[in-house]
Amino acid sequence: MVWRETGIMDERLRFVVECLSGEETMTQLCAAFDISRKTGYKWLGRYRASGPEGLHDRPRAEPGCGWPAVSTAGEILKRHG
Repeated sequence: MVWRETGIMDERLRFVVECLSGEETMTQLCAAFDISRKTGYKWLGRYRASGPEGLHDRPRAEPGCGWPAVSTAGEILKRHG
């Protein structure tokens, strides 16, 4: 399926609505939307857990996965020689 001039959220929501209607199998819908079944089940699960807000993209990195805070230049030298 070629994605129309709609936003990605509209297409994801349309996928979920069609999935919940039960008229087509998950495999058929995923093929029609040109997505993997893994992605289809992910979108459906997020919708069931959080409603339409669950369909937004999520950050890929875990929270707090940044650089550790370094308070002094001495700590930098200890860590890196």
